Amino acid sequence: MMSWDFLWRHTGRAVIFVTLCGLTFVVCFPLVWALSTSLKPKTEIFATPPTLIPKAPTFENYAALVTGRQQYFQSGGQQVDTGATPAQFFTRWFLNSLVVTLGSTLISIVVSTLAAYSLTRFRYWGRTFVPYFSLLGYMVPSIIFVFPLFLMMVRLELTDTLLSLVLGYVSITLPFCMWLMWAFMRSIPIEIEEAALVDGATRMQVFRDVVLPTALPGIIAAAIFAMIVSWNDYLFGRVFLNSLDNLTLTVGVMLFFEGTHVDWGLLMAACVLMTVPMAFLFMGLQRHLVAGFGAGAVKG
Repeated sequence: MMSWDFLWRHTGRAVIFVTLCGLTFVVCFPLVWALSTSLKPKTEIFATPPTLIPKAPTFENYAALVTGRQQYFQSGGQQVDTGATPAQFFTRWFLNSLVVTLGSTLISIVVSTLAAYSLTRFRYWGRTFVPYFSLLGYMVPSIIFVFPLFLMMVRLELTDTLLSLVLGYVSITLPFCMWLMWAFMRSIPIEIEEAALVDGATRMQVFRDVVLPTALPGIIAAAIFAMIVSWNDYLFGRVFLNSLDNLTLTVGVMLFFEGTHVDWGLLMAACVLMTVPMAFLFMGLQRHLVAGFGAGAVKG
């Protein structure tokens, strides 16, 4: 017969599994609803009662974003091509967000990694205060930096350019990335570097072949933080950019709200396309994020 201990253990696991599935569904439901709405034809979006699974799935909303041709309905159900609409800029906005995100992340990671290595491996005055001072800069609300940075961009003649947005994001992602990399570099045993130096490797070779592979989990964690901030930010993009061609996704999708008319199909399709890159990024880098700090550094 099945023991009570065995039954209790497996019942507890089943309850935990069902609970976690329920919580996951609740957390992911907004994205599920956005995906469902994006696949519905415009006549079904406002159907009563609402349906989670589209009765007649269609990719017309995604096609409108990719091709830039948006369709509206007149009375009687006739479709009318409106020509130039915000949808025609979606591909450009996506590329702008990608360029800004990758540019600001690359600068933040390179500078923070070099700074953290310097703070943990070299001795000079004030090096113990720099990490905490940089973290203090991250604790200040980003809205305080917006207008001083905007005035600086005006002086540099960089207004309404993607470069201004890259520099703005670096100012808010670099402090935390540097503090995170500093904490990570401290956990890397210096003995492995000394052993490589004794074997004849140069300082640059040690940094490239020993330190960077060991620090990969910390670099990935800092990069993901910088990418999320840059990809999702609305405030800096709204202040720094003006022309339609230079807008990012977070700012551009707000143009789908036209007075009292909201094209929910296009808006939900845009939300799905904005979320998918970050979702795949997390799935692809998950194993690096859970890697132990300094795991495998001293093997021999």
